[in-house]
Amino acid sequence: MFTVEGRRRGGPGGDLRSLTSLDYEKPIHRKGFRFKVEVTDMGRNGWDDKYHVDGAWVNLRLVDENDNVPTYISRHARLTLPEDTPIGTHLTTFTARDLDGGGQAIRYQVAPASDPGRLFDVDGSGAVRLVGGLDREVADTHSVLVWAVDQGTPPRTATATLSIDVTDVNDNPPFLSEPREVQVTENSEAQLVARVKLGDPDDWRQGHGPPFTISLDPRAPPHVTDSVRVTLDRRGDDGRGVGVVWTRAALDREERPALLVPLVVGDAGWPSLTATVTLTLHVADVNDNPMAPAAKTVTVHTMQRQGTAVPLGRVYVQDPDDWDAASKTYAWSDPQAGFFLDTSSGHLSMAPSTRDGRYELSFKVSDDSQGQFGVKANVTVEVKTMSSDDVKHATPITLAVDPGYLVKAEKGEASLLTRLKATVSVWVGTEVEAAWVQPLKENQEPSMESAGSRVWLVTPGVINADHALLYRKSELSNILGVEVKTVGVGTCQEHFVDKVHVPAGTEKRSTADSECENGCWARTVLSSGFSIVDANTSAVVGPRLEVQTGCGCDNSSPSPDTTCTPYTCLNGGRCVSTSTGTECICPHGTWGSHCKVLSRHFEGGGGRGAGGGSMSKGAWAWVPPIPPCAEVHISLEILSTTKSAALLYSGPEQGTEQKQGNRDLMLLELSQGRPVLLLDLGGGPVTLTLNSSASLADNTWHRIDLIWKDELMEMIVDLCLGSSWDEPPTLASAAQNRTSAPVLPDAHACRGAARLPRNTRVLNTSGVLQVGGLVYPLPALKTEGKSAPRHPPHFRGCIRNLRINGKLVDLGSGVLSSASSPGCPAADCLANHLHCGLHGRCQGSPGSLRCECQPGWGGPGCASPTTPTTFLPNSYVKLALSFSPLAYTTSITLRFRTLRRRGELVVLSSQHGRDSWSVQLVGGRLCAVLHLHPRPPASICLSRATLTDGRWHSLTANRYGSATFLSVDDGDGDLYNASLVLEGRQLLEMDGQEGVLIGGSPEYVGATMFKVHNDFREGCIDDLRISGHSAPLPPAVNSTPWGQASAFKGVQRGCVAPSACANVSCRPPLSCVDTWRSYHCGCGEGRVLSRGRMTCEDEDECAWQPCLSGGSCFNTQPGYVCSCPAGFSGQHCQLPDVGQTSLKLPMGVLVTIVVWCIFLVLLVCAFLLHQHHRRAALRRGMTDAKDATVDCKGQVSSPCNHTPNLLELQLLKPPKSNGQPAWARNPNIADVDVLQVDATSETSSMEEQRRSGTQAAVVLENGERRGMTTRTEKLRVDFKGGEEAVLTGDDLRNYAYEGEGSSPGSLSSCLESCSGSAKFLGGFREVAHMLES
Repeated sequence: MFTVEGRRRGGPGGDLRSLTSLDYEKPIHRKGFRFKVEVTDMGRNGWDDKYHVDGAWVNLRLVDENDNVPTYISRHARLTLPEDTPIGTHLTTFTARDLDGGGQAIRYQVAPASDPGRLFDVDGSGAVRLVGGLDREVADTHSVLVWAVDQGTPPRTATATLSIDVTDVNDNPPFLSEPREVQVTENSEAQLVARVKLGDPDDWRQGHGPPFTISLDPRAPPHVTDSVRVTLDRRGDDGRGVGVVWTRAALDREERPALLVPLVVGDAGWPSLTATVTLTLHVADVNDNPMAPAAKTVTVHTMQRQGTAVPLGRVYVQDPDDWDAASKTYAWSDPQAGFFLDTSSGHLSMAPSTRDGRYELSFKVSDDSQGQFGVKANVTVEVKTMSSDDVKHATPITLAVDPGYLVKAEKGEASLLTRLKATVSVWVGTEVEAAWVQPLKENQEPSMESAGSRVWLVTPGVINADHALLYRKSELSNILGVEVKTVGVGTCQEHFVDKVHVPAGTEKRSTADSECENGCWARTVLSSGFSIVDANTSAVVGPRLEVQTGCGCDNSSPSPDTTCTPYTCLNGGRCVSTSTGTECICPHGTWGSHCKVLSRHFEGGGGRGAGGGSMSKGAWAWVPPIPPCAEVHISLEILSTTKSAALLYSGPEQGTEQKQGNRDLMLLELSQGRPVLLLDLGGGPVTLTLNSSASLADNTWHRIDLIWKDELMEMIVDLCLGSSWDEPPTLASAAQNRTSAPVLPDAHACRGAARLPRNTRVLNTSGVLQVGGLVYPLPALKTEGKSAPRHPPHFRGCIRNLRINGKLVDLGSGVLSSASSPGCPAADCLANHLHCGLHGRCQGSPGSLRCECQPGWGGPGCASPTTPTTFLPNSYVKLALSFSPLAYTTSITLRFRTLRRRGELVVLSSQHGRDSWSVQLVGGRLCAVLHLHPRPPASICLSRATLTDGRWHSLTANRYGSATFLSVDDGDGDLYNASLVLEGRQLLEMDGQEGVLIGGSPEYVGATMFKVHNDFREGCIDDLRISGHSAPLPPAVNSTPWGQASAFKGVQRGCVAPSACANVSCRPPLSCVDTWRSYHCGCGEGRVLSRGRMTCEDEDECAWQPCLSGGSCFNTQPGYVCSCPAGFSGQHCQLPDVGQTSLKLPMGVLVTIVVWCIFLVLLVCAFLLHQHHRRAALRRGMTDAKDATVDCKGQVSSPCNHTPNLLELQLLKPPKSNGQPAWARNPNIADVDVLQVDATSETSSMEEQRRSGTQAAVVLENGERRGMTTRTEKLRVDFKGGEEAVLTGDDLRNYAYEGEGSSPGSLSSCLESCSGSAKFLGGFREVAHMLES
């Protein structure tokens, strides 16, 4: 059954192969095999020479593989059910078994495509039940596929079919078939108006239909019963029954333009079903009233570069008749350019190029039928131009009011629309305009009166204006006196309407759930043309907007702005136009290309409420909602000091109970320091709790990941690192790593999963995602028999890096919040007096903050740029690391630059390349590939990002077990991808000596290399870091403390390229601009074409206002320079200086500091007074001594005598003055470092000191008194680290204060009173005098 084959190319060893297929399901194979394999070196006697033959016993045990599909006992079932079958009815049971794994567990599932209405469910035993209501009028047959899925890898599936025929029951009343609207002329006599026919969706063959009955509803209002009567013609419509509608008397349109006639209809079923339907009776107008002069105001909102004519509505004169427009003629009283009048219809239009302003137009209207001529009509037109960007960011708000009533201005009073704009302007802090007033009709039925209006409010430069309106929705309703129904676009389900005709009386069904299984999206788009709402005396004209919807998850990032807009840069960033688009100059504390703030501080407060709708006064912040996608990944990092708090909430409108169809919610909170996730996707709430022993409320950063897809929700803490998040891993040396086995984190303590109810895939919530707390208490809900907390406490701490489906959420100044502020002071290095410099990043948790250099920078203070390496064709670098990265987590960070679409950047592999973690370019896409044997390689790519553009890009690739993350530059949106699959093997034991390759993989034959596979040719790599440690990049750097280059080929220092402009000529005035292996024709840096496009001129970059923090901009040629105010620095004055950092102290602390300062001042004064008296006494003593002294060469103890000593002074690091060495002020004394003094004898006072063993006292600059010896010595003073060294008596710095503690033989005393034998080496006296002064 087995054989051994020799290896190709004569390599050592052999391959053991089976001659027959092995099957674990066969009992004889399941027992295993035992056999012996022998080897010989083919001696003289071959296999017969026992001294040249050896063998080994092989014990072979088979491992089961999932190679069998589950088998159903019965694969088909057929049922006939009435459509009123109760929910929960057991229909049938499908049973399957699996031969693999000794009959492993099988999971049953209804195929989603076969049950779009989610009417059926199957449990773990295969029992199929009805979980939704059947409706024969929607579907009279069902073919349900039931899957049996085993637990193998990959899983295998078998399918069974349940066929159901649905029979009819009389469950639908009749509906109005035709006509739905009729018309009668005013002032006409009583007459037959209409013969009304009915319909019924039920099965007429079973008697669930005609003959119908119809009558006037006895509850109809009096004006209807006095004007209309209804009879039943039983023989009409072939015996089905017809309702005959008559008018009783003449109708007047000026009194009532339309009548809504309620009709009660019924069918012949048992029991009979009745309903009330409405027939609309319009009263046609007759020109029976004269007209009078009137005025009209038209507010027009136009957009830049919109080419179509703008309609302004009809010229208005006061006339009760409104159908007599054809009998009127219109003419100009004073024509104005740019405005156009249709003299027959009275419609007015305007040229799109009309400038903003107020225009007064006057007209004359005539009516021949009434004998009226030249009636005055005045029209005031107010034109306001809006940008397309502001219109696209408009906020829709739906009001329960007719559009005409909304824009109509009564005499002396502002219109409802004007009051709305004024109120919102105060709330958002900017002038608000109504771009468009959109009429809404209930169910889109043309026969119904307008059900409301949707106003699109433009708030220029204000982001998340819908949050402010949603927060004050009730207050706005009270101010306007009308109901505010919705704010914002809402969910995509609200905009999906079935386009298939559905008979009246039946419910319209959303197609979002049935057609969009993977979610849907809705966004505001600008349509063509203009829309007008005309209320006779006033009108509003604006560009037409619409809500565009689609299936799928709209995760794509918005297209980059080609020009600067108020929405390009967030949080005070300045937008700058460049040759390739736009660029943001971002303030300190922001991140990325759009200046997002990624962290936010919450102050806690509030508490558990008792219910009700009152607002909470604790900390919270509102951000855009979670998209309705079938696959959602949310990640955030928290720094918590409270054990119980709400972190994230998205759900029904707060302060109200859950409503049927709007019960979806998501709540993430901390409970006793452990995360708890509550999720309801429409099938009922499911709670997931991690049984971790460690609390997350330990004032260190922790990461939480939430994932739901495929009816499964999952929560992961710290990516199962087993240690605090954002702390540098403790790495062992390579030798230590080889002697210790890697430890796999406990997945049960850091990861949890729960199954969601079947067919629940999308979170349908509109409004906002609440962060850090809830504004209103939770709606009433129960889970697992227990009531959920009504109002979780508010969060106290910091939240950062909130990411939803790859997109980073801005937590900056544009966020609506309470008791919350951008940033995190506890984890901010600058606030904690740790300055990371211009190119450093603050990392770590409170108490362990640290600075890390940005990519491309290194050295002390991150002030030195790193040196890149150019990779030529057939090049590579092999590194040998002095440490071994942790087996569970590995990171790769580097900068790269290339125009080529393929090549390996870095490959980290285990011994013999069995497992690997690599970053490479594949078809122009950047990919990270993880291969953990025996699973196949898994890759994640940035498919939407263009990275082979010849620019520098920063790359970070992380793995935590089998979970992989890839980000480039700011890592936002399309520049980020992740795969959070923690299954199978999790450890990668990297070979630090042979397993690190950069730029390509060499192939060897013996000791000779002949080819490099997938080489990264004609590209540059810079600042490579492996697991956070700098790796060498030869030839510039061959070794670092963390590794060395063991081999390399075809690499060059720097990132240089041949000139691309060598043979290129451009049309004047343009010149060739080299852009690294590419070029373009332009004016060059800092220059642009003039308006005449004939010359290049300097561009005034100061027009962009690039200087932040109040800095002044000065234009240069080329470029600009920012002059920063005090307290700020950096190219754009974006960095606060450390010395100017504000420090907020409590009042008690300030009082204490003041008291101590006063005490110290008094102490210093007392000390100075004491020194004054002491110096006076010394002077008197010296005067007495001089009287007894002959000269400096006398024999009596004279103060002029000196010690026969030699002093040598060396300053290793001299103190600086204003940033420069002190000696730089006088070049003549720069080289002095030795002083030699000769004397014949010592003073008697010094002899007494030696005999008594005492030392002369020296007062240092800080007031400390120290002893001083007179021995010959060499003094070394080191100022390293800012520490004060202990200075000896004759240190020059001791004598900056003349006379304070100097001994008679000291240097300063000699300067003042000695002469003769003192020998000063060149320039020393100047040194001493300088220090003295």
